[in-house]
Amino acid sequence: MAVEKIIFDLGRVLVKFNVRNLFRKIITTEEEIDYFLQNICTWEWHIQQDLVQDTSQVSAPLVQQFPKYQEAIEAFYGRFLEMIEGTYEKNVKLAMDLKQKGYPIYVLSNFPGDQYDKYEKHNSFLQIFDDKIISGHVGLAKPDTKIYQLAIDKFHLTPERSLFIDDKIENIEGAKQLGIQTIHLQNPDELPELIKPFIA
Repeated sequence: MAVEKIIFDLGRVLVKFNVRNLFRKIITTEEEIDYFLQNICTWEWHIQQDLVQDTSQVSAPLVQQFPKYQEAIEAFYGRFLEMIEGTYEKNVKLAMDLKQKGYPIYVLSNFPGDQYDKYEKHNSFLQIFDDKIISGHVGLAKPDTKIYQLAIDKFHLTPERSLFIDDKIENIEGAKQLGIQTIHLQNPDELPELIKPFIA
C-alpha cells in the first residue's frame, strides 16, 4: 500500500554507526574490545542511556567498578561521535528525494539526547526532516509502544498510511503493534529497492 508519510531510524539506516570504531583507538586487541563490550560497557548499559538527556555522569559508577578501563569507559560518551563514520549517502539522498516529491519525512531514533544534539550540530542533512523524536529528549525509547504513539500524535500519522524504517526487528514489531507499515532494513544498501512498493 502506498504511504503518505515516512519515518526513518538513524543508526544503520541513514548513519553508519559502529561502536568498535572508537575502541580500536583505545584498546589494543579485538579480543579485549570484545571483553570490554560484553562485560563492562555492555549493550544493555548503553541502551539505558538512550533514555537520558545528559550522559556526562553515567560513566562514573563503571569507572569505580573497573578502574583499569577508565579511559575506555569515559570515552564511551566523551567520544561517542567517533563511533559514527559517516552516512549511507544513497539513503540520505533517497530521503531528500522523497521530501522533494512531497512526502513528509521524519526521524524516530534511539539516541542519548546530548549526543544527538552534538551530532546534529555538525550534520546539516538532519535539517531536511519535517520533525524528529529522539529518545533521550523524550525519555522514551523503541520498542516501547509509547514512543510510537507519541510519533502518531506528534507527526499526525495515519498508521496504515505511514512507513517506518528500522534495522532492529524488535523496533519493527513495536511499530507494527500500532498498525504502522514497516521495512526491516537488514542491509542499508537495499533501502532504495525495498521502499519502491510503498511510494507512488
